[in-house]
Amino acid sequence: MSESGVLSSAGGQEGRDRFAERLRRLRVEAGNPSFRVMAAKSRSVSHATLHEAAKGTRFPSWTTTQAFVEACGGDVEEWRQLWCAALGSDGGEQGEQGEQGEHGAPASLALVPGGDGEVEPATVTELVPVPVPRPRRRRRVVAIVVGCGTLGGVAFGVSMLARDGDRPEDEGGAEVARPAVAGAPVVTGDRSVFVADVTIPDGTVVKTGQQFVKTWELANAGSVPWHGRFLARATLPADNGTCSTPGKVPIPDTEPGAHVRVSVRVTAPATPGSCWVGWKMVDGAGKQLLPGARPVYFVVNVAR
Repeated sequence: MSESGVLSSAGGQEGRDRFAERLRRLRVEAGNPSFRVMAAKSRSVSHATLHEAAKGTRFPSWTTTQAFVEACGGDVEEWRQLWCAALGSDGGEQGEQGEQGEHGAPASLALVPGGDGEVEPATVTELVPVPVPRPRRRRRVVAIVVGCGTLGGVAFGVSMLARDGDRPEDEGGAEVARPAVAGAPVVTGDRSVFVADVTIPDGTVVKTGQQFVKTWELANAGSVPWHGRFLARATLPADNGTCSTPGKVPIPDTEPGAHVRVSVRVTAPATPGSCWVGWKMVDGAGKQLLPGARPVYFVVNVAR
């Protein structure tokens, strides 16, 4: 799962299935709230409709998608782009009925429940050049207007947006100071993108006490080289502390536009249940470098 977003979207049925999978992952990141709780937050979409969107029974409308994302604390603008891409891959099909709209195994270390200060050795890394996107300006919604754009022949609502990257001016033309944006990268131009779960897909069933290696593939999608960085186990509500892992694992040096694989050795608990662990990118002092980005994580089901 992602530090932020995805690199591309597939077409057709595969695109719709991947969109539903992203919705399910977003809900897991939010701590798996019930669909009834999510519906109560939205006040406009039923719990059954939200459940169908996550299940992938049918492609959701933007209204349903927006309600789902907002209830899980996601980035609405990012998800609107993902929704449009998935909708366009359908070749113009409607959404809901009646609406349009990282590989080697690391060396063995002592593991402690909930993670500790141990640092696991770097894993094998595979660097693959990819285009470096131009920095995107963050946007905020100023007003919602009844407008339409077309994508694959299907109409969808459009929000009127103002670019936060543009500094406002006073009447005399002088720039007005703007406060720092909460959750912004520590280093301007820094950006991480989740690419894939290389091992242990979410929901994998493992045995009690089983040891396994979880590997993610990430992309340095910004303009800042990664040196001396780590993935650190984050203290998040969904982490019940049952799985044992190192407290942090190193991220091999990665240049902008390159992919890297990061692995962590995990020991499942001695009792059955579910285990969710999230990770955030930090420097050598443990300071989060991308505080506003969602964590990468793994979730497994433990059985005897």
